This record gives sequence, C-alpha cells and structure tokens, in this order.
Amino acid sequence: MKFVPRFLRPFNDWEVEEVEKLLLIIQGKRLNADLEDRMVWKESKDGIFSVKSCFNSLDHSSAVPFPWRIIWSTFVPTKVGFFAWEASWGKVLTQDQLKRRGWNLANRCPLCCDEEETINHILIHCSKAKVLWDLLFSLFGVNWVLPFSVRDTLLGWLAPLKDKKRSKVWRAAPLCLFWMVWKERNRIVFENDVLSIQRLKNSFICNLLSWANSSIVEGPLSLFNFLDWLGSC
Repeated sequence: MKFVPRFLRPFNDWEVEEVEKLLLIIQGKRLNADLEDRMVWKESKDGIFSVKSCFNSLDHSSAVPFPWRIIWSTFVPTKVGFFAWEASWGKVLTQDQLKRRGWNLANRCPLCCDEEETINHILIHCSKAKVLWDLLFSLFGVNWVLPFSVRDTLLGWLAPLKDKKRSKVWRAAPLCLFWMVWKERNRIVFENDVLSIQRLKNSFICNLLSWANSSIVEGPLSLFNFLDWLGSC
C-alpha cells in the first residue's frame, strides 16, 4: 500500500469534526506576543502543579458516595458503626459471601427461609426484618420507601424532624435495627435458636432507648415516655 502524505489527502469526517472542535475552542482567543508559551495546571488557582491539587482532583472525581455521617456517629456504639460500615460495602460474611470464598453450602436466609441470604436481603428486604422497619416508621409516624441496598438506605436517611434530639434518634435507628437483626440471625445460625419476632422487637426498642438515654436525651426516659416522645410532632 502506497503511503500518502497528510497534506496530499483529504480529511475524513472524524478529522473534520475534530478540527471544528478545535476552532470552536480557540474562537475569540487572543495571543499575547509579549509572553512565552507555558503549561498551566487547571486544578489549582495559580496554575502550578502540586501533588495535593492532583490528589484532590482524583479524590473528588472518583469518590463513591458514602453515609459516613450516620455511621460514624458519637451516639452509636463503635462496634455497631463498624458493622454498618462493612454492611454498606458488602463485606459482611453472609452466606453468599462465604460461597464466593469456596464454601459449599445451601444459601438460605436464616430468618425467613424463603430467599438467599445477602446483606441487602437480610437487613432490608427480608419479611422478618420488615416487621422492624414497619415498627420503626410507626414509632416516628412517617412513611418511607426503602431502597435496594444498605448503603442507599443510609444515604437517603435524612433527618426531617424538627426536634434535634429526635432527629439524632431517627438517624441512629437504622443502625440499631441492622445490629438487632444481625444478632438475631447469629443466634439462629450459631446457637440453633428459634426466631422470635417479639424478642426482635423488644431488643430493638430497648437498645434504641439505651442509646438515647446514654448520649442523646437529658435525663433518663422510661420506655413509655420514650415511645410517646418519639411519636410527638
């Protein structure tokens, strides 16, 4: 095949399009003959490259939204925060994760026994876990549609309550729910116990009350006063 120099053959459609883009970019630009050409780094205000500005550019462009404000909360126990962190990244050792690691087992949710166990199923979509979600929403008197994943649930878990202290309890509530469901799951799996919905409800409410009394409200609330306070407008 004979080589044809660039200046002797016509432009193809792609090349014409690229030239048009270049002309649009430089349209209206004026050259200053008194200045020498130089390279400018757009990610810093002074146009000078720095490692910090490069890191910030990469960090912001590739950042994955994460609900750290809810997870790393001063009124949520550290171990619960770590569990929620692992659950948000899908790192909890549920049965689907164990199968990926080579374990030969039949994957079945220990709570409902109907679906395969994934972290999103057991904490969000399991019919037994939904009993707690319904209880939570009824306590606060709100309506809510749960997203697909743990992370999306926490990302969308805003605090639309007027009272700041009730808002703190509201923000802690899903983490408390996650923790109680997971503890009930482990009781069934490792202690060969039987699921108790009433125990699950009691554990959730009592633990949420304990968190509130320890770091959110002023003065201890009784269980009755706590439930009445949560439902107040």
